[in-house]
Amino acid sequence: MQKIPTISFNDLKDRNSDVLEFLTKTLENNGFFIINDHSIDKNLIEKVFSVAEDIFSLPYETKYKYHVKGSNGARGYTPYGIETALNEKVADQKEFWHQGSTTNKTLMPNLYMNEVEDFDVLDTLYSEFEKMGSEVLKAFSNFNIDYNADLVDSAVDGNSILRLIHYPATEGGNEHRARAHSDVNLITLLIGGNEAGLEAQDKQGNWVECSCDVGEIICNIGDMLEIMSNEKLTSTPHRVIAKGNENKARYSIPFFLHPRPEIVLNKEGDLTAEIFLDKRVQDIKLK
Repeated sequence: MQKIPTISFNDLKDRNSDVLEFLTKTLENNGFFIINDHSIDKNLIEKVFSVAEDIFSLPYETKYKYHVKGSNGARGYTPYGIETALNEKVADQKEFWHQGSTTNKTLMPNLYMNEVEDFDVLDTLYSEFEKMGSEVLKAFSNFNIDYNADLVDSAVDGNSILRLIHYPATEGGNEHRARAHSDVNLITLLIGGNEAGLEAQDKQGNWVECSCDVGEIICNIGDMLEIMSNEKLTSTPHRVIAKGNENKARYSIPFFLHPRPEIVLNKEGDLTAEIFLDKRVQDIKLK
Protein backbone atom coordinates (compact mmCIF):
# COMPACT_ATOMS: atom_id res chain seq x y z
CA MET A 1 0.00 0.00 0.00
CA GLN A 2 1.33 3.43 -0.92
CA LYS A 3 1.90 6.06 1.75
CA ILE A 4 1.31 9.80 1.95
CA PRO A 5 4.27 12.18 1.41
CA THR A 6 6.28 14.02 4.08
CA ILE A 7 7.14 17.74 4.07
CA SER A 8 9.34 19.74 6.45
CA PHE A 9 7.52 22.36 8.52
CA ASN A 10 10.52 24.66 8.00
CA ASP A 11 10.04 24.47 4.22
CA LEU A 12 6.35 25.27 4.65
CA LYS A 13 7.13 28.32 6.80
CA ASP A 14 9.78 29.49 4.31
CA ARG A 15 7.28 29.10 1.43
CA ASN A 16 9.86 27.02 -0.45
CA SER A 17 8.70 27.14 -4.08
CA ASP A 18 9.70 23.55 -4.90
CA VAL A 19 7.90 22.27 -1.81
CA LEU A 20 4.77 24.30 -2.58
CA GLU A 21 4.74 22.92 -6.14
CA PHE A 22 5.17 19.39 -4.80
CA LEU A 23 2.42 19.94 -2.23
CA THR A 24 0.04 21.30 -4.86
CA LYS A 25 0.48 18.17 -6.99
CA THR A 26 0.16 15.93 -3.94
CA LEU A 27 -3.12 17.50 -2.85
CA GLU A 28 -4.61 16.97 -6.31
CA ASN A 29 -4.66 13.22 -5.63
CA ASN A 30 -4.88 12.87 -1.87
CA GLY A 31 -5.58 15.69 0.56
CA PHE A 32 -3.25 14.24 3.21
CA PHE A 33 0.43 14.85 3.92
CA ILE A 34 2.86 14.47 6.84
CA ILE A 35 4.67 17.39 8.49
CA ASN A 36 8.01 16.82 10.24
CA ASP A 37 10.55 19.20 11.82
CA HIS A 38 7.78 21.04 13.67
CA SER A 39 8.28 22.90 16.94
CA ILE A 40 5.59 21.37 19.15
CA ASP A 41 7.39 19.97 22.19
CA LYS A 42 7.33 16.17 22.39
CA ASN A 43 7.01 16.32 26.18
CA LEU A 44 3.84 18.38 25.80
CA ILE A 45 2.45 15.82 23.35
CA GLU A 46 3.29 12.94 25.69
CA LYS A 47 1.65 14.79 28.58
CA VAL A 48 -1.57 15.34 26.64
CA PHE A 49 -1.71 11.64 25.70
CA SER A 50 -1.30 10.84 29.39
CA VAL A 51 -4.12 13.24 30.28
CA ALA A 52 -6.29 11.60 27.60
CA GLU A 53 -5.76 8.18 29.14
CA ASP A 54 -6.59 9.58 32.58
CA ILE A 55 -9.81 11.15 31.28
CA PHE A 56 -11.14 8.05 29.58
CA SER A 57 -10.16 5.69 32.40
CA LEU A 58 -12.51 7.53 34.76
CA PRO A 59 -15.86 5.93 35.63
CA TYR A 60 -18.60 6.71 33.13
CA GLU A 61 -20.61 8.58 35.76
CA THR A 62 -17.67 10.94 36.33
CA LYS A 63 -17.08 11.57 32.63
CA TYR A 64 -20.78 12.11 32.01
CA LYS A 65 -20.81 15.03 34.46
CA TYR A 66 -18.93 16.89 31.71
CA HIS A 67 -21.40 16.03 28.95
CA VAL A 68 -23.21 19.26 28.06
CA LYS A 69 -26.68 18.47 26.77
CA GLY A 70 -27.79 20.75 23.95
CA SER A 71 -24.24 21.78 23.09
CA ASN A 72 -23.98 19.44 20.07
CA GLY A 73 -20.72 18.08 21.47
CA ALA A 74 -19.02 21.47 21.14
CA ARG A 75 -17.29 21.22 24.53
CA GLY A 76 -16.56 18.59 27.11
CA TYR A 77 -17.33 14.88 26.96
CA THR A 78 -19.29 12.96 24.30
CA PRO A 79 -20.06 9.32 25.17
CA TYR A 80 -19.33 6.21 23.12
CA GLY A 81 -21.71 5.28 20.31
CA ILE A 82 -23.18 8.71 19.52
CA GLU A 83 -21.26 10.28 16.63
CA THR A 84 -22.16 8.62 13.33
CA ALA A 85 -20.36 9.29 10.04
CA LEU A 86 -22.31 11.14 7.35
CA ASN A 87 -24.73 8.80 5.49
CA GLU A 88 -23.88 5.89 7.84
CA LYS A 89 -26.27 4.05 10.16
CA VAL A 90 -23.79 2.44 12.56
CA ALA A 91 -22.21 4.75 15.15
CA ASP A 92 -18.44 5.04 15.46
CA GLN A 93 -16.73 3.06 18.23
CA LYS A 94 -15.32 5.99 20.17
CA GLU A 95 -15.79 8.49 22.97
CA PHE A 96 -14.16 11.91 22.93
CA TRP A 97 -13.43 15.22 24.65
CA HIS A 98 -13.60 18.65 22.98
CA GLN A 99 -11.50 21.64 24.04
CA GLY A 100 -11.95 24.97 22.24
CA SER A 101 -10.64 28.52 22.05
CA THR A 102 -9.67 30.46 25.15
CA THR A 103 -9.23 33.73 23.23
CA ASN A 104 -12.56 34.15 21.42
CA LYS A 105 -14.95 35.02 24.22
CA THR A 106 -17.99 34.87 21.91
CA LEU A 107 -17.62 31.09 21.72
CA MET A 108 -18.75 28.52 24.28
CA PRO A 109 -16.33 28.35 27.24
CA ASN A 110 -14.31 25.25 27.96
CA LEU A 111 -14.91 22.75 30.73
CA TYR A 112 -12.11 21.63 33.04
CA MET A 113 -11.96 18.27 34.81
CA ASN A 114 -11.11 18.55 38.50
CA GLU A 115 -10.42 14.83 38.64
CA VAL A 116 -7.47 14.92 36.20
CA GLU A 117 -4.09 16.49 37.01
CA ASP A 118 -2.47 18.92 34.57
CA PHE A 119 -5.70 19.19 32.61
CA ASP A 120 -4.81 22.71 31.43
CA VAL A 121 -2.08 21.30 29.16
CA LEU A 122 -4.93 20.88 26.67
CA ASP A 123 -5.07 24.67 26.32
CA THR A 124 -1.30 24.78 25.75
CA LEU A 125 -1.45 22.18 22.97
CA TYR A 126 -4.46 23.95 21.46
CA SER A 127 -2.44 27.17 21.23
CA GLU A 128 0.53 25.38 19.64
CA PHE A 129 -1.68 23.71 17.06
CA GLU A 130 -3.42 27.00 16.29
CA LYS A 131 -0.06 28.61 15.50
CA MET A 132 1.00 25.67 13.34
CA GLY A 133 -2.31 25.74 11.48
CA SER A 134 -1.86 29.42 10.71
CA GLU A 135 1.52 28.68 9.11
CA VAL A 136 0.00 25.93 6.97
CA LEU A 137 -2.73 28.30 5.79
CA LYS A 138 -0.10 30.91 4.95
CA ALA A 139 1.61 28.32 2.75
CA PHE A 140 -1.71 27.43 1.10
CA SER A 141 -2.38 31.12 0.44
CA ASN A 142 0.61 31.04 -1.93
CA PHE A 143 -1.11 28.50 -4.18
CA ASN A 144 -2.54 29.84 -7.44
CA ILE A 145 -6.06 29.82 -5.99
CA ASP A 146 -8.63 32.59 -5.54
CA TYR A 147 -10.19 31.87 -2.16
CA ASN A 148 -13.64 33.17 -1.24
CA ALA A 149 -12.29 34.69 1.99
CA ASP A 150 -8.95 35.73 3.46
CA LEU A 151 -7.68 32.25 4.25
CA VAL A 152 -5.27 33.15 7.06
CA ASP A 153 -7.43 35.80 8.74
CA SER A 154 -10.51 33.53 8.66
CA ALA A 155 -8.97 31.22 11.27
CA VAL A 156 -7.76 33.90 13.71
CA ASP A 157 -9.62 33.22 16.97
CA GLY A 158 -11.54 30.58 15.03
CA ASN A 159 -14.04 28.05 16.28
CA SER A 160 -11.33 25.38 16.32
CA ILE A 161 -11.42 22.16 18.33
CA LEU A 162 -8.80 20.01 20.03
CA ARG A 163 -10.30 16.54 20.20
CA LEU A 164 -9.08 13.73 22.45
CA ILE A 165 -10.42 10.39 21.18
CA HIS A 166 -10.54 6.99 22.84
CA TYR A 167 -11.29 4.00 20.62
CA PRO A 168 -11.80 0.97 22.91
CA ALA A 169 -11.22 -2.59 21.75
CA THR A 170 -13.60 -3.20 18.84
CA GLU A 171 -16.93 -4.99 19.28
CA GLY A 172 -18.57 -7.91 17.52
CA GLY A 173 -16.24 -8.19 14.53
CA ASN A 174 -16.89 -4.59 13.46
CA GLU A 175 -13.46 -3.44 12.21
CA HIS A 176 -14.58 0.17 11.67
CA ARG A 177 -13.58 2.31 14.63
CA ALA A 178 -14.57 5.38 12.62
CA ARG A 179 -16.33 4.84 9.32
CA ALA A 180 -15.37 6.69 6.15
CA HIS A 181 -15.96 10.42 6.48
CA SER A 182 -14.51 13.80 5.59
CA ASP A 183 -13.71 16.54 8.11
CA VAL A 184 -15.99 19.57 8.20
CA ASN A 185 -13.31 22.19 8.99
CA LEU A 186 -10.49 23.95 7.07
CA ILE A 187 -7.57 21.65 7.88
CA THR A 188 -6.94 18.94 10.45
CA LEU A 189 -3.63 18.42 12.26
CA LEU A 190 -3.18 14.99 13.84
CA ILE A 191 -0.42 13.84 16.16
CA GLY A 192 1.39 10.80 14.77
CA GLY A 193 3.02 7.81 16.39
CA ASN A 194 -0.08 6.11 17.75
CA GLU A 195 -1.68 2.77 16.87
CA ALA A 196 -2.14 2.00 13.15
CA GLY A 197 -5.53 2.20 11.49
CA LEU A 198 -5.95 5.61 9.83
CA GLU A 199 -6.43 5.39 6.04
CA ALA A 200 -7.26 8.03 3.42
CA GLN A 201 -8.97 7.43 0.07
CA ASP A 202 -7.23 8.75 -3.05
CA LYS A 203 -8.95 9.88 -6.27
CA GLN A 204 -8.71 6.34 -7.68
CA GLY A 205 -10.63 4.94 -4.71
CA ASN A 206 -7.62 3.27 -3.10
CA TRP A 207 -7.19 3.35 0.67
CA VAL A 208 -3.79 4.82 1.55
CA GLU A 209 -2.10 4.17 4.89
CA CYS A 210 -1.66 7.36 6.95
CA SER A 211 0.50 6.17 9.81
CA CYS A 212 3.52 8.28 10.73
CA ASP A 213 6.28 8.39 13.31
CA VAL A 214 6.42 10.00 16.73
CA GLY A 215 7.30 13.67 16.23
CA GLU A 216 5.33 13.97 13.00
CA ILE A 217 1.95 15.56 12.28
CA ILE A 218 -0.57 14.43 9.67
CA CYS A 219 -2.40 17.27 7.89
CA ASN A 220 -5.51 16.95 5.74
CA ILE A 221 -7.92 19.19 3.86
CA GLY A 222 -11.45 19.65 5.22
CA ASP A 223 -14.81 20.44 3.62
CA MET A 224 -14.79 24.16 4.48
CA LEU A 225 -11.48 24.65 2.69
CA GLU A 226 -12.83 22.77 -0.33
CA ILE A 227 -15.72 25.21 -0.50
CA MET A 228 -13.54 28.26 0.19
CA SER A 229 -11.13 27.23 -2.60
CA ASN A 230 -13.97 26.59 -5.05
CA GLU A 231 -13.02 22.90 -5.08
CA LYS A 232 -9.42 23.57 -6.13
CA LEU A 233 -8.45 21.82 -2.88
CA THR A 234 -10.54 18.75 -2.13
CA SER A 235 -11.51 17.22 1.17
CA THR A 236 -10.47 13.58 1.41
CA PRO A 237 -12.54 10.71 2.85
CA HIS A 238 -10.74 8.77 5.56
CA ARG A 239 -11.48 6.09 8.11
CA VAL A 240 -10.05 4.34 11.16
CA ILE A 241 -10.07 0.55 11.08
CA ALA A 242 -8.69 -2.16 13.33
CA LYS A 243 -5.45 -3.47 11.84
CA GLY A 244 -4.33 -6.34 14.05
CA ASN A 245 -4.98 -4.17 17.10
CA GLU A 246 -8.69 -4.80 17.61
CA ASN A 247 -8.08 -5.96 21.18
CA LYS A 248 -6.18 -2.80 22.13
CA ALA A 249 -7.41 0.68 22.96
CA ARG A 250 -6.42 3.41 20.50
CA TYR A 251 -5.96 7.08 21.43
CA SER A 252 -5.91 9.88 18.90
CA ILE A 253 -5.51 13.67 19.20
CA PRO A 254 -6.61 15.68 16.15
CA PHE A 255 -6.87 19.46 15.99
CA PHE A 256 -9.65 20.76 13.74
CA LEU A 257 -8.79 24.26 12.52
CA HIS A 258 -12.03 26.15 11.92
CA PRO A 259 -12.77 29.67 10.72
CA ARG A 260 -14.74 32.07 12.87
CA PRO A 261 -18.47 31.31 12.68
CA GLU A 262 -19.31 34.43 10.65
CA ILE A 263 -16.82 33.71 7.84
CA VAL A 264 -18.52 33.29 4.45
CA LEU A 265 -17.33 30.14 2.71
CA ASN A 266 -18.86 30.19 -0.75
CA LYS A 267 -18.69 32.46 -3.78
CA GLU A 268 -22.44 33.16 -3.65
CA GLY A 269 -22.04 34.67 -0.19
CA ASP A 270 -24.88 32.82 1.51
CA LEU A 271 -23.06 30.04 3.38
CA THR A 272 -21.28 30.89 6.61
CA ALA A 273 -19.09 28.55 8.61
CA GLU A 274 -21.73 28.56 11.36
CA ILE A 275 -24.52 27.43 9.01
CA PHE A 276 -22.35 24.72 7.46
CA LEU A 277 -21.17 23.38 10.82
CA ASP A 278 -24.68 23.38 12.29
CA LYS A 279 -25.94 21.25 9.40
CA ARG A 280 -23.04 18.80 9.78
CA VAL A 281 -23.43 18.23 13.53
CA GLN A 282 -27.08 17.45 12.85
CA ASP A 283 -26.17 14.99 10.09
CA ILE A 284 -23.65 13.10 12.27
CA LYS A 285 -26.09 12.71 15.17
CA LEU A 286 -24.46 15.22 17.52
CA LYS A 287 -27.56 17.43 17.45
